[in-house]
Amino acid sequence: MKLSTTTGHLHEYFGLEKAIDILASSGYDAIDFSQFDKFVYEADFGKDYYTEIRKLAESKGVYFNQSHAPFGSSFKDEEKTKKRFDEIVTAIKRASYLGVQNIIVHPCQHLGYDVEGNPEKLFEYNMEFYKKLIPYCEEYEIKVALENMWQRTGYINHSTCSKPDEFIRYIDELNNDCFVACLDIGHAALVREDPDEFIKKLGNKRLKCLHVHDVDGVNDSHTLPFYGNINWEKVMKALADIDYKGDLTFEADSFMEEKPVEILPDCELLMAKTGRYLVDLFEKNK
Repeated sequence: MKLSTTTGHLHEYFGLEKAIDILASSGYDAIDFSQFDKFVYEADFGKDYYTEIRKLAESKGVYFNQSHAPFGSSFKDEEKTKKRFDEIVTAIKRASYLGVQNIIVHPCQHLGYDVEGNPEKLFEYNMEFYKKLIPYCEEYEIKVALENMWQRTGYINHSTCSKPDEFIRYIDELNNDCFVACLDIGHAALVREDPDEFIKKLGNKRLKCLHVHDVDGVNDSHTLPFYGNINWEKVMKALADIDYKGDLTFEADSFMEEKPVEILPDCELLMAKTGRYLVDLFEKNK
């Protein structure tokens, strides 16, 4: 199991080149290129730039394993939705230039999930949405990973793909090698789904990547494991039980919020050490 984390805050504060240097020296194997911040997805960099960034990472002993497209994927405003689709396609191209295998693209969730009939409407909408991405997946040789979501409708509520059976339905109905599952461990816990049971239901044929972070049960905290209420021993055992073949990728940048910029590299060291501990748990359970 390889260990990776997002470019996130480091890219914002230090620039992408320095972020790569910090992550490589912290002990990560791979990097998840975050494309959901406006300063990233609106940047006018082309293939040559990202090809050089890929070479830079590889020269430091790391590689780009996955990426995260801009979100949300849909809005009630049709023009805004069309613009976002174009931004997602651009994100797919950029990710391919970096050598990324999986790019996370959130399912559409512009309708209130708790309204009767909307889950099925969202399912039909999402089938059409994802199928439009197939030509780009094939052209750029990359897979799109769906993610389990949540909504706040006065309280934390289920949303698209937040229930194991629904997530499985999405992947199986798409029935195309272009699509895989990314389980966000924190999102699962937030809507009171046991992450370990979720993992077992998805199985290793669907589950190809992860978003690893902890939550307090009240907020989508995106903090470091063991700072929330998730049982990480059970999570890592479940991954071992299904013979999970993907990477352990942190999406825990909120852990670094409100900390002085000067100590962010040290935060990455702690995160990497925590990741190595989790990887060791996984290996011991195999």
